[in-house]
Amino acid sequence: MTLGEPGGGTSERASYWTSVLTEAGLPTTEVHNIREALWLKLLGNIGSNPISLLTGTTTDRIVDDGLVRTVFQGVMQECLDVGKAIGLALDISVVDRIAQTRALGSIKSSMLQDLEAGRSVELDAIVRAPMECATALGMEVPFMQAIFGLARLRAQALDLYPA
Repeated sequence: MTLGEPGGGTSERASYWTSVLTEAGLPTTEVHNIREALWLKLLGNIGSNPISLLTGTTTDRIVDDGLVRTVFQGVMQECLDVGKAIGLALDISVVDRIAQTRALGSIKSSMLQDLEAGRSVELDAIVRAPMECATALGMEVPFMQAIFGLARLRAQALDLYPA
């Protein structure tokens, strides 16, 4: 688990909760810039979650399939570009982030798990929010738009996302 202050920096509050959670058996790290840490997490989720919703497959199959990996890379690159445009110092390449995803092995994304359990899916938090950031910046994000549109229709057909 990663904790940090929304405005950046460190604090007694974040340090306290980092200690409490770690002592409770949940390894926790306090970071100086939580926004960058969250965006790096988003970078992996923005591709794997909606693509797994569409394909019903695990992350290893997504990144091992050349055609699907192209879409995965495209949406991740757009997400990385938007993050940098809003001022985040994201020092990672899409290729390196995909390698991290692949190293995890056969993972069912949270969105695939939600689909299988019949729960609503987090399309707004994972795809729509960065799309809105891009729109506010005047940036084109065709991969995000395509992934969002396809995943939204799939989730709506299963009553897992509002019509």
